[in-house]
Amino acid sequence: MKRILVINPFGIGDVIFSMTAVEALRRAHPGAMIGFLCNERTEGLVRMNASVEQVFVFNRDLFRELARKSPFLFLGKLKSLLGEIKKARFDTLFDLSLGREYSFFAMLIGIKKRVGFDYKGRGIFLTHKKKLDGYSEKPVAEIQSELLSRTSGVRLENHSHPGGVRFTVSDEARSEASIFLEKRAINPSDKVIAVAPGGGRSWGKNAHFKQWDPERFAEVANQLSGPLGYKALLLGDAGERVLLEKTAALIKVPAVTAAGEPIDKVCALLLRADLLLCNDGGLLHLANALGVKTVSLFGPVDEKVYGPLGNETPHAVLTEPVPCRPCYQNFHFPPCPYEKRCLSNLSVEKVVMAARHLL
Repeated sequence: MKRILVINPFGIGDVIFSMTAVEALRRAHPGAMIGFLCNERTEGLVRMNASVEQVFVFNRDLFRELARKSPFLFLGKLKSLLGEIKKARFDTLFDLSLGREYSFFAMLIGIKKRVGFDYKGRGIFLTHKKKLDGYSEKPVAEIQSELLSRTSGVRLENHSHPGGVRFTVSDEARSEASIFLEKRAINPSDKVIAVAPGGGRSWGKNAHFKQWDPERFAEVANQLSGPLGYKALLLGDAGERVLLEKTAALIKVPAVTAAGEPIDKVCALLLRADLLLCNDGGLLHLANALGVKTVSLFGPVDEKVYGPLGNETPHAVLTEPVPCRPCYQNFHFPPCPYEKRCLSNLSVEKVVMAARHLL
């Protein structure tokens, strides 16, 4: 393998999991050229990994809009993207999309070895495949590394660490983050706790089922900020702005809200914090990869599969032992008849205790 393309069109957490495989490929093939195809939301993150030399962006919303306007515009844009990928002359594809479209187009442009998961029979255009019903029982990154091992002999030396995944945060992003905070009365000498009461876009209308109550997030911040002297920084994507502002309004110390900021700036903001308090979501995995301590709350999702990878960064994963969790299995979330008791039963005191221990 001399020219390798990795595809992961999903969110921040998924891309970070797959970066473990990228680093395994880099160690096994130090002279290879590695490209990565992602979506527009994770482009900045992928570009921060020095092991990836070429980045391709598939903007699903843009393609859908073009298809509605005109099939000619859609086909023109698709041809342009495929042409760009073809120029790179990849000989191997690692397709983590769980779909059939990417491997089909890879076949059309001449990528001979196409490796991926055969999920629901969608691996028909893969040359090397591993059947998958869903991610379960073990960490996602470990399942993906087993695919690499089976098809290419590439192994992770140790699943207890994040596989050497490192993201380089530029000085420019750090400077922008510092200016952003100082304009909002958080100075370089202040202690900061970051709070992410959302959970990203991936769950759409069901996102609230994996979110602890904002009032409780605020109460934890209040109990930590007063005695320990921390200020609060609330982080989330643009669609969570109202949730962030609602939470910030309940916090009794100065609380800064950053919604929808560029991902390199978000990384710099996270590095400014002593700890991130969050739900299961992309910011958890981003903070963990950056070496920022985390306290994360898991409800319907299995922390053994989707929890923070590795044990190098101190973290606490909190759950409640209700018999119905984890109910999210094999990419399916059933209707919840229990008013998300897996999270509503989780007490403020338990979260404060975990945060104090890490701080």
